[in-house]
Amino acid sequence: MNRIEKEKVVSDLTKKFDESNFFILTHNNGLSVHEITNLRNQLREAGSTFKVVKNSLAKIAVNDTKVKDLSEFFNGPLAIVFSEELTSQPKIISDFTKDNENLSVVGGFMDGEIIDKETISKLASLPSLDTLRSKITVSYTHLTLPTKA
Repeated sequence: MNRIEKEKVVSDLTKKFDESNFFILTHNNGLSVHEITNLRNQLREAGSTFKVVKNSLAKIAVNDTKVKDLSEFFNGPLAIVFSEELTSQPKIISDFTKDNENLSVVGGFMDGEIIDKETISKLASLPSLDTLRSKITVSYTHLTLPTKA
């Protein structure tokens, strides 16, 4: 990769770090192309991207961003799940790590705060937004039904 290509990567990463309200940092030791493609497809359906990055370029990219403190996590084979909103990404990553020990969660960022892997694990255990909506609807329906006296 020449200097111009590196500058473009840094510029793109800086933009993603600035625009993303939520992302997950992972280490991927030895995932096959098939496994990474499968994970990328699942994340794409959830409105996210999975990007493998060089640590040195990621450290440069975060220097002048709101997430500069994350640079301590940039070691080892790094991949980042970027998203504008929190949806099902933690669940997708959590389920994937159960079947693929070559991927591990390192940390992340959510709503202006650095989060650890335990927080991401807790987010993964929450029901989906659609599930919560249906529970609220059912509860509301039961509350508004007339009762027989």
